[in-house]
Amino acid sequence: MGELLDRNLQQEILASLSNDYPQRTNLRKAFEGGGNRLDVNLAYLEEHELVSVHWHNSQDGRTPMQASITAKGLDFIADDGGLGAILGVVTVRLHGDTLRDLLISRVESSNEDETLKQRAIAKLKEIPGDALGSLATKALDVSFQ
Repeated sequence: MGELLDRNLQQEILASLSNDYPQRTNLRKAFEGGGNRLDVNLAYLEEHELVSVHWHNSQDGRTPMQASITAKGLDFIADDGGLGAILGVVTVRLHGDTLRDLLISRVESSNEDETLKQRAIAKLKEIPGDALGSLATKALDVSFQ
């Protein structure tokens, strides 16, 4: 099966379908003689939701008749994530106590001297939660400059 999966053919399929977007493409005309290799790669792309395929079922199995590229497929070939990347943004908020627990856990798992670890943990416990949040935000700002 591995030799039937063909990244070049998959790119060719996606490019061809993107040219016809949003219309469906007649696969028999676009990929004459594609045979089983075409079927396997279309099924693979469909399972990854990059294309939508209309299959004809017969006694000999299924044959792809028409296909169209999906929005996910367009985003994939654009190689920038497209709207999926924008719409899929996840915001994570850490409360001060959670951030403190993460930092304490990191200190505890370090290879530093026990006395130094205990002093750092004591200092972390003294810092108010909102101050920890501000420190974390400033640290992230500095790290991205």
